[in-house]
Amino acid sequence: MNILQVNEARDLVAADTNGFSDPYCVLNLGLQKKKTKTIKRTLNPKWGETFLMRVSPMDLRLHVVLSDWDAMSSDDFLGECYIDLNSMNDQPTWYTLQPRPTHPDDFVKGEVLIKARVVSSMNSGGAREAKLPTNIITEVNNRVTAYETNGELLDLTGIGLEMFPEFLEEHVPDIVNLDLGFNQFKMFPQLKMFKNLQSLSLGGNMIMTIPGDMLDLPLLKTLTINGNQLIAIPPEIKKLVCLEKLDLANNKISVLCEEIGMLSKLEELVIAGNPLQSLPPTFCNLGSLEMLDANGCQLVKLPEEFPQMTRLLELNLGNNKLVELPSLIGRMTRLVVLNIMDNRLTDLPLSIGYCFGLGKIGAGINIEGNPINSDEIISKYKIGNDHLMDHLEKRMAVQGYTLPDQKAKQSNNKALQSSNPTAKNPAGVNNSTTSTTTSTTASSQQQQQQQQPVFPKPMGLVSNKPAPTQPTAAPNAQQDILTKSIALKNWSIAIIRGEIRPKINKVKTQILRCVNIQEGISIANMMKSMKPEIEAIKALIPNAFPTPGVPLSGTSGKIHSGNDKLETLKDLVVASIDDADIVLDSLYQLIPNSSDPHLIVGLVSSLKKIKELLP
Repeated sequence: MNILQVNEARDLVAADTNGFSDPYCVLNLGLQKKKTKTIKRTLNPKWGETFLMRVSPMDLRLHVVLSDWDAMSSDDFLGECYIDLNSMNDQPTWYTLQPRPTHPDDFVKGEVLIKARVVSSMNSGGAREAKLPTNIITEVNNRVTAYETNGELLDLTGIGLEMFPEFLEEHVPDIVNLDLGFNQFKMFPQLKMFKNLQSLSLGGNMIMTIPGDMLDLPLLKTLTINGNQLIAIPPEIKKLVCLEKLDLANNKISVLCEEIGMLSKLEELVIAGNPLQSLPPTFCNLGSLEMLDANGCQLVKLPEEFPQMTRLLELNLGNNKLVELPSLIGRMTRLVVLNIMDNRLTDLPLSIGYCFGLGKIGAGINIEGNPINSDEIISKYKIGNDHLMDHLEKRMAVQGYTLPDQKAKQSNNKALQSSNPTAKNPAGVNNSTTSTTTSTTASSQQQQQQQQPVFPKPMGLVSNKPAPTQPTAAPNAQQDILTKSIALKNWSIAIIRGEIRPKINKVKTQILRCVNIQEGISIANMMKSMKPEIEAIKALIPNAFPTPGVPLSGTSGKIHSGNDKLETLKDLVVASIDDADIVLDSLYQLIPNSSDPHLIVGLVSSLKKIKELLP
């Protein structure tokens, strides 16, 4: 069986009086005949069409004929060529057009670009490939061609696959990013042959189990298996030593294996929508975790060791059955998002007052739907997150609560001061009040320094704009501004990476495959409403900041609807999406290195509006 692709032709004969032709191409193999669409007014048509043609032992040559379509008379001959099937080697090849043997005086010139992929029943997956319908094989080939064009993602979503097409091992062995979402897989596919695989998505299938030997994917960084029928994750999950993001949402997992705690590089974990009642103690060994979404599970209690995960920025525990939070949750000082809505909490731990970042942005802390006993907490929460967190911090101070590790630090500071009484007081005055105040300030500054994340500095960041002149603020005010800026930057980075860019990519896929004019208009209106925010962000980016070289896929994977107006609309929307993607990539590099609070606040405001506009 051959998958044939007619890509384009060039330098054809002008058959019409306007100096152009309306060319189309016909493929003939035995009794089979396939015809491309007609491209109007061109001598260099680009078809990019794929056909599936079965090869019999009697078939030796492929006959290719190019013609010019005419409305009022018979079509004009533009040239032909015969291609030996044995010479086709899965590479696009230019073939020179020839005159017909019966009409040697035909004026013919130009070439046609043909590519063939042979799917043989003799290969390792032959018996299984025969079960794949021909329309699915053709669509797989179209997607592979798009992948070979942009070289980023092999997108095989939503084409009804029940098994993985094994012939792809031969044709695209170096896949890095593979999306098999929204197909009909009931088994985790065999992908060990793809040694370079780094991103794999299997969301929206019907997978029930994952055989451990299927996880021999040593370079895999992202694994998405949400919306399946999984009841467990195998212990062999520990083989994924490079895994950074794992999405297991909306399955039927009731128990997590202890080996999940061995994923030392895991930064994002989504287990939402699973009937989990508890987390294994080893879960708290995930020292690199920055985002955990456990919304909509059945968690009753978290392990006491849970606050060991001090790198967490976002923690979603909404819609569970929690009756209390770990007493030492205050150690998680990097938290900027904490959702604990719709649980059974009657109070919040004293130590939560140390989580300063929760009161600095709107997303902050959500305690809705809990039977909180304290009217003071409820009233402060209704005013705003900043008021709630200020109250919790003061409550902690009034009751004299200090984290165990902070007590040890204070004891050490006092010991140092008693051994060197002039260290903080050069005049030699033994003032206990001054000593205590100085120690507390140093301890506070040390805490603030510990909660400041370290960001990579983008190369080439140079701004010609002079730094704005601002009045000198008091030390406490400067520290408060710094803390707010850190929280805002952490939130912005997380929201760009985790929500906005993935959603924009899905919108792009949707418009490229759109064949309905109303759907296309709906997407166009959404992008139009988003444009003012994108322009506002552009205005905030320094003029000298370098534009990142984002490899854009353009219109790769586009499905032609046959409606010229819709196709024009799709091109405009895709261009708008690509522009937004470049702007967001610039932000991802700019935000960590920015120290301008006004710029950061402006960016956060626009990002929030964009987040609300995206589906």
